[in-house]
Amino acid sequence: MRTNGYLQYHIHTGGGFNEDGEPISSVQSWSTPVPCSIRTVTNNSKGRYEDGKFNQASYEVLVENNKFPLDITRVKLMRNDMELGEYVVQGKPIPTVMERVKIIV
Repeated sequence: MRTNGYLQYHIHTGGGFNEDGEPISSVQSWSTPVPCSIRTVTNNSKGRYEDGKFNQASYEVLVENNKFPLDITRVKLMRNDMELGEYVVQGKPIPTVMERVKIIV
């Protein structure tokens, strides 16, 4: 598979309850960058609000890794040394026939 960018997914470690039953917050971090193929589905920069503009974008990402976690909820995308942003994963990542994982954000 030809790659054109990198993906990092959100990791939650720790958390739970201590011996007194009080909640312990989890530590949040990002994974190491994973090579991927990023395809732009929509990219609309016509959004405006009173103090400025905003950009709406959605992407389809393919990762070539049969051990990729399927329970991710948030990703960061980077293509051509440019950060595309941080996105919420839409639905559950889908394993494909060719040992790739398809992620829609």
